[in-house]
Amino acid sequence: MTTVSGRFLSSLVGMSERDVEKNVPASQFVDTLRRLADSIEAGESFRIQVANARFTIPANAELVIEHEVEDGAEELSLELQWSADD
Repeated sequence: MTTVSGRFLSSLVGMSERDVEKNVPASQFVDTLRRLADSIEAGESFRIQVANARFTIPANAELVIEHEVEDGAEELSLELQWSADD
């Protein structure tokens, strides 16, 4: 996806580390981005389920845009990062 990122999932309470990436249809990706953008804009938390794990991203999550280039492949990640204490 971008990865709205599988990497941040490892910070969840009671969950062992995990790194999940899931390909989704464009319509689902756009819907998720819209709901996420609306939540961020309103200063609200965001509830989502990824690969059978349901969790809430707190309103104060850090927002990160990352671009990587490695071995001729490029990746753009939109990441939300927070600690389990948030």
